[in-house]
Amino acid sequence: MRIALLALVLALAQEKDDTDARLKEFADTMKSAKSDAERIKSIDTLAATRSLKAAMKLASVVGSPYPEPVRIAAADAVGRIGDVKAGAVLLAYVNTLGNLLQSEVPSKKEEQKVAEAGVRAIGTLRDRSATARLTGMLISANIPLMGEAVRALAKIRDPQCMDGLLKLHYAANAPEGVGATNVRKPLATDTLWALRRITGQRLTTPDEWNKWYRSVGGRFPVPPEESLGGLPPEVHCFAVYGGKGEIATLRKYDLVLLHPENYAKEELANLFRPIAMSGEPKAAMDKGFAGFVCEPDQAAELRKKFPRALIVSRGGAKTASASANAILVDDLDLKKPDDKAIEELKEAFSRNDAATLALFVSDKKEDHAAAAALDKKYAFLFSYVSSDKDYSAVAAPGAP
Repeated sequence: MRIALLALVLALAQEKDDTDARLKEFADTMKSAKSDAERIKSIDTLAATRSLKAAMKLASVVGSPYPEPVRIAAADAVGRIGDVKAGAVLLAYVNTLGNLLQSEVPSKKEEQKVAEAGVRAIGTLRDRSATARLTGMLISANIPLMGEAVRALAKIRDPQCMDGLLKLHYAANAPEGVGATNVRKPLATDTLWALRRITGQRLTTPDEWNKWYRSVGGRFPVPPEESLGGLPPEVHCFAVYGGKGEIATLRKYDLVLLHPENYAKEELANLFRPIAMSGEPKAAMDKGFAGFVCEPDQAAELRKKFPRALIVSRGGAKTASASANAILVDDLDLKKPDDKAIEELKEAFSRNDAATLALFVSDKKEDHAAAAALDKKYAFLFSYVSSDKDYSAVAAPGAP
């Protein structure tokens, strides 16, 4: 254990040095860059450190005088890093938006897009301290910004927003009269999704929601997000690693599949959503894993025992999808996947939001591009290409 702790301390020290070096490089690049493309590349490089220092620096860029594409890239990068402590900087920026919070302003089209990105990042961070501000934004004529606020609240899942959401859901579903357009109608899908994600209820119409809300006196337990199906919205890439170490590299992924015996509890605490590929689920959860891989016929029972676990089923799109957050497959053809298999995985996603984690083995660079193209074609698919079948090396993460 002492050796593991020493190794972890050394790894974190190295990571700190790397972050400080990246911060200096970032500052220099932002000053000397000749194009937005250069600045955005520098933002992505800094975000890859996944550190709080990087998140705070990037959050300050969101409210800066840089051009719109740069500020949007910075906001999205803060969301990818995922440290909620950066939310305060983003919320401070949102509080400066003035009349944009009430309606779209034709002369502020660039600021509008940045504002939307800032609110989106706050939601990705799950910053509950922003609930009151976001709920207040639901009474507005700025429909695109309201949409981002609703989606952010769906991720934060704070019941304090329910009154505001219910009112907006009612307004978004109000009938349109002759010659009258309901400008909030496009928000109906988002308000419904938000209400379901926060409560776990599968109701639909405003009357159904209002009746249920009154029946519980406005109080209800918020179900574990993991039990609602699917992966967290901020998961864009994953890795499988059969070896030991490389904590700094593994932190670049939103989700990693590992063998429990190779990692100490202290090491797992520094990773994003580690998933146990082997061993007993209870032992894995006690050790600090966010979830585990299991056989399809075990998923339903394990969901009852571990409602807060991210459950990954080894195949079984038809049998495990109702209880699993993701389906792990290693038999798809990278160049021409079987149509029937794709349809089954697509159906699992459609019914239960179960994502597909697809493993491919190849040492060809062009196959990484082929996997990225496959992910782009199928919204439910996340691919990982390893250079060998033992997953003894970690490939560079693809662009989110």
